[in-house]
Amino acid sequence: MYQPWRAALPASVRMQPLELPGRGRRMREPQYDDFGCLADLLTRELAVQVRGAYAIFGHSMGGLLAHGIVQRLRAQRPAFSLPVALLVSACAAPSVRQWSRPDESDAALIASLQRQGGTPAEVFSCPELLEMILPVLRADYRVCRSFRCDDPSPLDVPIHVFGGLDDAIPAASLQGWRGESSADVTLDWFEGGHFYLQAQQPALMATIATYLNRYPGRYSSDEEGRVLPESSVDEATVLS
Repeated sequence: MYQPWRAALPASVRMQPLELPGRGRRMREPQYDDFGCLADLLTRELAVQVRGAYAIFGHSMGGLLAHGIVQRLRAQRPAFSLPVALLVSACAAPSVRQWSRPDESDAALIASLQRQGGTPAEVFSCPELLEMILPVLRADYRVCRSFRCDDPSPLDVPIHVFGGLDDAIPAASLQGWRGESSADVTLDWFEGGHFYLQAQQPALMATIATYLNRYPGRYSSDEEGRVLPESSVDEATVLS
């Protein structure tokens, strides 16, 4: 789902997806079901990849991971530079999120996928595909359940928040990001539900490009800037 972003974003921005263990090209690696361990791993991997200016984007669970990565990078300054901005989508702010233990049965996970949308209908009639997807989704739920914020102090990087008007996530949960940074925090709404970013890709790309242009001199035509999407609980088929 993220691949079309490469052509949709400005030429001055290079997109580099972060693939999680147990998915895609990393399918043979063990899956992580603990938030802290997964965020630690991604931070180490990201720290050796980025050069120049970069921003981090995360959708749904990926928003939590993106926030956790920036926290960890902050704790290791000045060894690693912080992103020019954190971009989060369809993700409740860490300080206001509520998470109850979900039903992890196959039937409940399938119902969750159907309710949230974004999964092709053909998947639900293919046992082989479900056999691949459900363990990933189950691990993602456990990552969310194990989430913890070790340092609640606000970040000192701008945060740009995006959400779908018809998403089940309460508006107040997205507005809560205003307390997560001492820098600017914006909130943009788009038509659609949890996977609004599929149908609203052109509008989302234009909005992201506008925000990145707020940082003059940090992005250049030599593609030193990067936008790094994370996987999410609802995007197991994208980066997993």
